[in-house]
This record gives sequence, C-alpha cells and structure tokens, in this order.
Amino acid sequence: VNWSPNLRTAVSDLEVETVERMGKLYYFNYPVIDGNEVLPVATTRPETILGDTAVCVSPQDERYKHLIGKNCVVPTVGRVIPIIADE
Repeated sequence: VNWSPNLRTAVSDLEVETVERMGKLYYFNYPVIDGNEVLPVATTRPETILGDTAVCVSPQDERYKHLIGKNCVVPTVGRVIPIIADE
C-alpha cells in the first residue's frame, strides 16, 4: 500500500508505476549503552531516524548478535531504544 499525497488516499501496489532512481545511503552510529561499542545503521531516509523505536539485527550475524537485548541511543535525539532480533 502506498500513500498518494495528491489523491490523499491509499493506492494499491498494482496502481503504482515504480521508477528506480539512484539514491544516497546515509550511515549513523548508534552508541550502545553499557559499553564502548556503536551499532552502525544505514538508511536512505535519514528523516525517519527521529521516529526510531528499536534497532533490529540478525541473530545469525556474528558481528551484532551479542547486542540483542541491549539498548542504544538514537543519534541527534538522545532517546534510548532496544536492540531486537530479526527472524
């Protein structure tokens, strides 16, 4: 489901013409509470960081699985959020 600001309603995926564009990937380091680690997060929509309520990592990823159950801090906002597991 997609939102159309012009129509001010939801539009089905079948009604949307998709256009691929080159975009930027922004990287942010979320400091992990109770440690000297940071959790790197990449996004194409940095404006959504203000609404982050959790960071999700794969339990199969050896680099980050030890962080599951800990908390980190949202950059620029300073809000503490949990680090959760993805399936």
